[in-house]
Amino acid sequence: MPGKINDADYHSIRTFEAFDNRYTATIHGFLDAKDYWSKCSCKQFFADINIPSLLINAQNDLFLGEACYPVDEAKKNPYLYLEMPKSGGHLGFVDFKKKGEYWNETRIATFTASNL
Repeated sequence: MPGKINDADYHSIRTFEAFDNRYTATIHGFLDAKDYWSKCSCKQFFADINIPSLLINAQNDLFLGEACYPVDEAKKNPYLYLEMPKSGGHLGFVDFKKKGEYWNETRIATFTASNL
């Protein structure tokens, strides 16, 4: 993206908000990080879900703050199933006890089969 990314003083960026303010929001036409986060968040659509849907967010996801976990939205919508395992990280869920299978893939298959 020549000319679209200003890499001067990039080492001074210390938070996700600072990164998104400088790069993500700017490159994609948002006003700032908060504008980007509010318009791109899927939380705004949870109330409209009307088929059984599984959402998995690990509690130790370093990218997600407490406000990202849609606990209240899940309580209000009987079709939204929120599971928050203690571990799994941001893109983890590797279960080495089962030949390296991803736990979330196994869980999703089980959920889907039980909700057909």
